[in-house]
Amino acid sequence: MSNKVNKLSETIAAQASAQGVSGISVIRVSGDKSKTIAKKVTGKTLLHMKAQHTDFLDSDGAVIDSVIVLFFASPASYTGEDVLEISCHGSTAVVDEILKTLYEQGARQANAGEFTKRAFLNDKLDLTQAEAVADLVESSSAETARAAKNSLEGAFSKKIFGLLDALTELRANIEASLDFPEEDLEQTGHNQQVEKMFSQTSKHYLSLLEETKVACKIREGLVVAITGEPNVGKSTLLNQLCGHERAIVNEAPGTTRDTIEVETTIDGYRVCFVDTAGLRETTNSVEQEGIRRTKETIKQADLVIEVRDAKKDNELKTKNDQKRLVVFNKTDLLKTKPKRNKANNGALFVSALTGLGIEGLVENIGNRFKKEGGVELTMTARRRHLVSLNESYDAFSAAKKKTTKNIAGDVVAEDLLQAQNSLSEITGEFTNEELLDSIFNRFCIGK
Repeated sequence: MSNKVNKLSETIAAQASAQGVSGISVIRVSGDKSKTIAKKVTGKTLLHMKAQHTDFLDSDGAVIDSVIVLFFASPASYTGEDVLEISCHGSTAVVDEILKTLYEQGARQANAGEFTKRAFLNDKLDLTQAEAVADLVESSSAETARAAKNSLEGAFSKKIFGLLDALTELRANIEASLDFPEEDLEQTGHNQQVEKMFSQTSKHYLSLLEETKVACKIREGLVVAITGEPNVGKSTLLNQLCGHERAIVNEAPGTTRDTIEVETTIDGYRVCFVDTAGLRETTNSVEQEGIRRTKETIKQADLVIEVRDAKKDNELKTKNDQKRLVVFNKTDLLKTKPKRNKANNGALFVSALTGLGIEGLVENIGNRFKKEGGVELTMTARRRHLVSLNESYDAFSAAKKKTTKNIAGDVVAEDLLQAQNSLSEITGEFTNEELLDSIFNRFCIGK
C-alpha cells in the first residue's frame, strides 16, 4: 500500500458557497491553469493574496459581473495548488454564467470534496483534518463546531502522532537489541527500560481510546432508548426531557409503530431519544411486534434508560453501567422521598410529572460527552478511527505479551510495525483509493 495514491490532475472549479440566491456567492478554482484562466477572465495579472475589484469577462470579452478576485499561488493555498477565488453577486444566473466561462477556459467541474482531497494529497491536511472539514460544515451546534474546528487544527492528529512516536521509539529499542546477547541486555537494564516503555505506551493507548470513544459521541450524538414496563411513565419522561430548559428540540417527532423518536440537543450535543413499547409478556401480535422493535432498539442504543415505577420498586440490586441507567419514576407519589446513595447503585429518582430530578438525569446524559473524570473533550472522531485504533492496540498488546514470554525480538517488532500501520491509516499516511472515495464523496461540491 503506497503512502499516497496518485495525485489528481486537471484544473477544477465549483461554487464554494451555498447553492441558491444570496447577496454574495463564492466560486473556487484550483489547479495549474488557475493563473492563466484568471488572466483571461479578468484581463489582469493577479498577485498572490492581493484582492482586486474587477469585471469578470465571458469567453467573448463581455462583462458578466463586477467581482472581487483573490489569487493564492502554490503552495500557499488551501489545496497546495494555484487557487483563484471569485466573489460575485449571488444570482444563480450570474454563478452559472461564471462557471460556464471557467469551464470553457479549461477548468472542469469539481467532484464532491475534491478541493479538500487535493489538500490531503498535497500534504496540506492529514486525513483526520480533512474529515474535520466536513464535520465543521455539518455541525449542528456551537459545541460540535468547536470540537470539529479543534480537530481541523490538529488536536486529534497530534495525539495519534504522539502515539506513533512512542511506537517508533519502542520498536527501535526492540530491534537494537537483536544483535546483543541476553546477558548484556540484563546488565545494561535494557529489558527494564523496554518494560517501562511498554507500560507508558499502554497508558497512552487506553487514554486515547477513551477520548476517541467520547469524540465519536460528540460527532454522532447519542441514541438513548427509554424502556420499561407499560405505564411506568416513559412517554411523560420523554416529554419532560425534550421540554427541559437545557434540551432544545430540533425536529418534530417521527413515529413508527409503538416507537417515537425525538432528536434534541443537551448542552449543545445531539441526542436522539427513542420512546419504546412497554416490555411485558403478551399474545397480541401487534404488541409483540412493538416489543420486538423495542429489543432491537436496545441493542443499537448507546444508552438504555430503564424506567421503573417507584411505588412498586425503588431499590436497585445491580449497579448501573455505561450503557444502562435505571430511573425510578413517580417519586412524587411516595410518602418518603428516596435519596441517591451507594445503596441504590447509582439509580436516579425522578418525577416525570412534576419535573423533580430531571435536572440530574439531563446532567448524567450530558456527562457522557465528557471523558472519564468529567473533563470536557473538544474534538471529533469517526468510527473508522476507533476501529483502526483498536486494531493498533491489539497488535501492540500482542507485542507486549510476547516480550513477557521472551519471544524473539524480530517477532515483537513485526507486531509493533502492524500497530504503527493501523495508526497510519487514521491520518492517511497509508491508505487506498476506495477509502478516500468513501470519505470525500460525502462532502459537498466546492469543499
